[in-house]
This record gives sequence, C-alpha cells and structure tokens, in this order.
Amino acid sequence: MHPVLFTFPLGRREVSLHSYGLLIAVGLAIGIAVAHREGRRRGLDGGRVLDLAFWLTVSGLIGSRLAYGLVNARDFFHACADGGGSRWHDCTRVFQVWEGGLVFYGGVAVAAAVAFFFARREGWSFGDVGDLFAPALAIGHAFGRLGCFAAGCCFGKETLSRWGVAFPRGSVAFDVLEAQSAIPPGAGETPPLHPTQLYEAFGELAIFAALCALRPRLRRRPGMLLIVYLGLYAILRFVVEIYRGDLLRGFLIAFHTPRLAAWLGLPPAEPIFVSAGQLGSLLALAAVVVALIRRREATTA
Repeated sequence: MHPVLFTFPLGRREVSLHSYGLLIAVGLAIGIAVAHREGRRRGLDGGRVLDLAFWLTVSGLIGSRLAYGLVNARDFFHACADGGGSRWHDCTRVFQVWEGGLVFYGGVAVAAAVAFFFARREGWSFGDVGDLFAPALAIGHAFGRLGCFAAGCCFGKETLSRWGVAFPRGSVAFDVLEAQSAIPPGAGETPPLHPTQLYEAFGELAIFAALCALRPRLRRRPGMLLIVYLGLYAILRFVVEIYRGDLLRGFLIAFHTPRLAAWLGLPPAEPIFVSAGQLGSLLALAAVVVALIRRREATTA
C-alpha cells in the first residue's frame, strides 16, 4: 500500500501526493470524458455538458464530505476538542479530503439536486441527463474505490481467505485497528482483511459494462439507465457493507446474527446490519421501485 506516492518541498513546507486523491482525480477525468462523449453523440452541447460535469463534481464532493462528517461527527468533535497544542490542525480534519472519507450517497443526493435544476434551466430532460452520467458515475466510482484501497480506508472485516489483504503501518486501516487495540503491540501490519474496496471497484466495473450494453436498448426510455444503475449499485453496496470492518462509522441499528456471520465466514461478534450505507441502499432501492411503478402507471394511463 502506498497512501502517499511521493513528497516534494514547496518553500518551507512539504507537499504530498496522496494515492487517494490521485485516483479520485483519475476517476473524475475518465467519467467526465465518458459523459462528454455520450453527450455529443446525443446531440447535446459539449461545452454545457462539461459545465454540468464541473458542477456535479463540486457538489458531489461537498455532499460526500458533508455526509462523511455527519456519520463521523463524534470522532471529528473529539479530535477537535482534544487537539491540545495542535487544536487548529485537528479541527480542520473534516476538510482534509485527501486523507480519505467520502460518503457516496451524500454526494449523489446533492449532485442529483444540482443536475435537476441545471437540466431544467437548459430545457433538458432530467432522465436524459441521468442516463448520460450513470455510466460515467460507475466508472469514476470504481477508480475512487481503488483510491480507498490505496489509502486503506473503507476496509473489511478479518478473514482467513486467501484473498485477504494485510494493510501496513501508516494506512487508515492500521491506525483505526491499532486505536481499537485490535492489533498486537509491535505488529507492522493488520490481520488479513476483506478487500471490500476491491469488491466494490470490480462490482462498479461490472455495472459500467452492463450499462454500456443496455444503453442502445434503453435510449428511447429516458431515465431508465439511471434507474438500472441505482438498483444495481444499491444491491452491490448493501452486500459489500456486510463485509465492511471500519466500525467507527457505526451502525444505525446493530443486528447481531452470529449464525449468518459464521456462515459468511465473518467474526460472529460483529454486527452486519444496519449500517448507514445499508440504509442508503434500502432507500435507493425504494426510490427505484417507486420510479418503476410511476413509469408503469404513466405508460398504461
């Protein structure tokens, strides 16, 4: 793992290039390129598509970080209150996006609102805009999860499987588990953990491929591609959350199911339901069902 690729001097300070931030940037660039190309293919103004992509990026990052701050509000508050001599530095942790920490559903909610008003102003269909950016969102998010893997955040529970990954000292996973006394003193890495970041990254790539395959068939049904994406991602995220081990984000309702956990090869003492991500997935699936019902009623009216 290389959370920091390299550090270079800038005046009296040192500036670091973080793998997380770099991969987020790569994902955004690829996603914007995909959306721009599809927009021009649909006869839309490429410049306006880029404008929308910019505002979606800004609003998505703000929404993702705000949601992360809300989910981890207690942790940020204690870090600020107990900062001591570095009080100002600790109180600005919530703004340090390059160290990891974005909640996807928060970004989607804010970006969707921005897209709605932008499409309305331009006279575009919101369904067409959603279809335009759904594949871009999938491929961009896949690279974002690779960034999570490089930083060691969003890590999984312990596993004895051959594909378990041990994160070294200096990664987010190591720091969190060490603070929880889950790592033996003197150890240089975590126990093998489920690489949940890679599970989601590969799942997003599969969703991207499925959306590209379905796009020609659904082109005359505006909004359907976005609905398919939300449904597939909600299912993927709900399942991946079962294997997540970064328990600091907490559970809204902690259901302990030792038998199911053991059957899944997970520590029986840790809950697997219901995290904030799983609640977001359930809400997304409910929105998908409502959207499908409304579309069916509209076609039969």
